[in-house]
Amino acid sequence: MRRRRGTSETDKLQETVSRLPKRVADWTPEERQQYTTQSDRAMRERAGVDPNAS
Repeated sequence: MRRRRGTSETDKLQETVSRLPKRVADWTPEERQQYTTQSDRAMRERAGVDPNAS
C-alpha cells in the first residue's frame, strides 16, 4: 500500500487517543465525539474511501 504525503487519518487517530484519558469511562461527551469522528475517518481511509465523505 502506498503512503500518502502528510499525516494519515490513522496517525491523527493515534494522536487523538494519546490525548484522551486512559479510561473511556472518564471521557467527556466532546472527547467521545472527537474519537468517534476521527475513528470513522481512519476507517474510511483504510477502506479506500474518501475520509471526507459522510
